[in-house]
Amino acid sequence: MPRYAATRKTRPSPYLALLLALLLAGPALAQAAPDPGARARLQVLAGEVSVWWRTLATATGGEPARVRQAAAEAHLARAMQAPDAGIRLRRAADLAAPGRWFRIRTGLLEALSNDAYRRGDMAAVEAVEREALADARLSGNRLEQAGSLYGLAMAAQGRGELDAAIGLFQQAISQWETLGARRQVAIGERGLARVYESRGQYAEAVQLQVDALEHLLEDGRPIDQSESYYSLAKLFHNLGDHAAALQGADRAIALMGQNPPDFPLGLNLALRSQVHADMGTAEAALADAVAATAAFGRSGGDLGLALGNVALGPALALNDRRDDALAALRAGREAAGRIGERVLEADLALREGDLLVGMGKPGEALAPLAFAEGVAVEGRLERMVLDVSLAQERAFSALGQTDQALAASKRAFEFRDRIGRLDELGQRASGSASARDRFMGLVPATAAPGAPAAAPPGGLPRWPWLLAIPSLLLGWGLLRLRRHVRHLRAERRVMDERQRALETEHLALRERVAVDPLTGALTRQAFAAELSSLLGHARNHGRSVALLVFDLDNFKAINDRLGHLAGDEALRLAAGIARGKLRSDDLLGRFGGDEFLVACEGLDQAAAEALAEQLRFDLVWRAPDADPPMDGLSLSVGAAVADPSRGYDAGDLFHRADSALYRAKRAGRNRVMGDDPACATQVGDGSRRARQWGEALAD
Repeated sequence: MPRYAATRKTRPSPYLALLLALLLAGPALAQAAPDPGARARLQVLAGEVSVWWRTLATATGGEPARVRQAAAEAHLARAMQAPDAGIRLRRAADLAAPGRWFRIRTGLLEALSNDAYRRGDMAAVEAVEREALADARLSGNRLEQAGSLYGLAMAAQGRGELDAAIGLFQQAISQWETLGARRQVAIGERGLARVYESRGQYAEAVQLQVDALEHLLEDGRPIDQSESYYSLAKLFHNLGDHAAALQGADRAIALMGQNPPDFPLGLNLALRSQVHADMGTAEAALADAVAATAAFGRSGGDLGLALGNVALGPALALNDRRDDALAALRAGREAAGRIGERVLEADLALREGDLLVGMGKPGEALAPLAFAEGVAVEGRLERMVLDVSLAQERAFSALGQTDQALAASKRAFEFRDRIGRLDELGQRASGSASARDRFMGLVPATAAPGAPAAAPPGGLPRWPWLLAIPSLLLGWGLLRLRRHVRHLRAERRVMDERQRALETEHLALRERVAVDPLTGALTRQAFAAELSSLLGHARNHGRSVALLVFDLDNFKAINDRLGHLAGDEALRLAAGIARGKLRSDDLLGRFGGDEFLVACEGLDQAAAEALAEQLRFDLVWRAPDADPPMDGLSLSVGAAVADPSRGYDAGDLFHRADSALYRAKRAGRNRVMGDDPACATQVGDGSRRARQWGEALAD
């Protein structure tokens, strides 16, 4: 029995018990009162009550009561989001001396660490966790030691110190495994998987995350399950698996209950907004981004502001509000910089630079892209290095700085193969039965049913036996029904398998007809059909569509000198370069021979010619290093644009682009020519390519 309880002479006052109950119930009342006015009234009431509580605690309980009173007041202030909550937590933690009040002090330090992490103050997180680690070592509590190591790992990851984070996570996991703390091991593995994800090690990240979620579902704690679903949703989003990402985010939000905490809610809404943006559903992306920003705003802190704008900026840009998007990204970057979140700041800087290039402001884009490059190289964030290099290449090309564009292109090329291999491993892990299928099949655990009631002492009465025969008949009928249902399900599975086989065969047949087997580009007829659909969509939304027509210079000479296999390699090289520069919804087709077509929605004439120049530049640079070397191989490109002023006729668009290509050839080859109405009649409607294009449109 504790010393202070053994020496007390009087029983506790009922009024003291009532006040203590109010303080203990205060956090629950505050969480259930989303109305700011109600929360303010609760704060005033708690302040008045705490005066009486301090007086009674001093008179009746001495030091133990004062410590508990300070801790209860601090937790209540935190739950009510009082402005002085942090000061109260710190004061109560200092009052609870290490060793004697270990449990109370640990709870207070944990609250301080969590609040600092949500503010993005990684320095404060590290200081508090080191203080908690010293307390845990003093008391010999290895479970809390591992928890503090986990907190230090989270702080290291937030600062971009990934090697240190991996080491700390592994130390925490090792200690938890020794203690048999399976739930904590799963949480540690989840944190370690996030670091692997930052490194691009997706295969390891997927396996760790799914294993952790399976164990946490067995534990049955909704908040842990929700966080794991969010982590997996974020991981599948990076792997391009939109269905799995949306399922993870939706389940994470559902597990938060009717009154979800603002910060985790904001994280999941922001992630769901990014998934919708990648899927092209602009309205859904903006709605989720606005909701995420509101949730982060309620939670307070610069970290929430930065995270909210990561989603809000792209969503605004997708809805053609580019100036608002730029302002959001810059505000988020400033917030991330104030709290020292360098990786998050670099991500926002990359998005800002990419948006500026798309807005035709490549000069302004160089500074944020340079900052993002420095952070990515320092933290060995290979995917970010690749994305930054590609954005820099576009910016330098638009500015006409050929040497810098070439250096950025080479840097991107160095990382492309490595990232491609990592993506392949991650896709394989996310698509295998041991990872993605397990994840899609998991459901949150429900509460275990209660134990059956015990039989009365005298045994069962006689009347239940009268129900035995009807119960047996009912059971037999249910068994027959279950067998029939199984039979129907088996037949349904067979029919589904046959249907999938037919669909697969149909898709394979369509692909053989629509895709050029040598280059993987669309055939002329397939490209014409897709372009007609793209032009119709652009006409309905008042957007532009750029068409590039290009062919290989000196292709016949390379064919004659090096052979047809080398000619095939030249065609594959040109198609691969074009595919690497295009977005997922752009079109690439092979017109025939060494002639290709590219269509991009949303590009004006200047942007179309800049893209054509990048294609020409890359082919000239990479052709001498090909196998075999193809010195002299280059591109001539013609570019034209369909828009509301020039119309959306596919035949006219091709005629103008083909005329520009004709002029590029006449001017000496290895160059880009844009649409010129004065010269558009140089190639008549009776040319070979015009006739073939007309036939493709008719088909």
